[in-house]
Amino acid sequence: MKWIYRHPAWYDLVDSLCSLSLSDRARAKALCKITADPFLEIGAGSGKSFKVTDSRFKIGLDRSPSMLRHARTRFPDTRLVIGDAHMLPFRDACVGVSVFSYCLRGLIGPADAVKEALRVSSEVIIIDYAKPRIMPSVLWEKVINWFGWKVFGSRDLDYDSLERLGSSSRVRYLYGGLYRVIVLKGAVHA
Repeated sequence: MKWIYRHPAWYDLVDSLCSLSLSDRARAKALCKITADPFLEIGAGSGKSFKVTDSRFKIGLDRSPSMLRHARTRFPDTRLVIGDAHMLPFRDACVGVSVFSYCLRGLIGPADAVKEALRVSSEVIIIDYAKPRIMPSVLWEKVINWFGWKVFGSRDLDYDSLERLGSSSRVRYLYGGLYRVIVLKGAVHA
């Protein structure tokens, strides 16, 4: 685990500065109308998604105890669970919406984590950076991806294969293609 995940205040600062707060705005745009319960954020980190959704029953899952302690101080009514995105400790079809915001890039098996979220959720939302079409590949690969790897442990995602995992998918781009939001249909509640 990268050092930054043990220091939530630094994580929040670096994340906001690197994106000029656009990552927070993209998250808010993607989640502002979510009211489904329960709402599960996988890779919850410091809990930024909890403040932009209107869901009443919120659950955060993360593997960093430091991040979850920090989230607990900010969101005391949210249930927080230490766990692995690849083996969610929830029964089938028990969650309304699961969200991955900027965390799939740091996982060893992003597709496996999404499949697991689809098992427990009616809908899975993925919010992440996308390589803008106007950006030169060398800048993306040699500077932005390098920095993401060094600081956050992140790597590029295969969005095409992720989009095929749900029974259906919708994709939208935000802020000139800097961010991609994928909505996948998952399990049906019994």
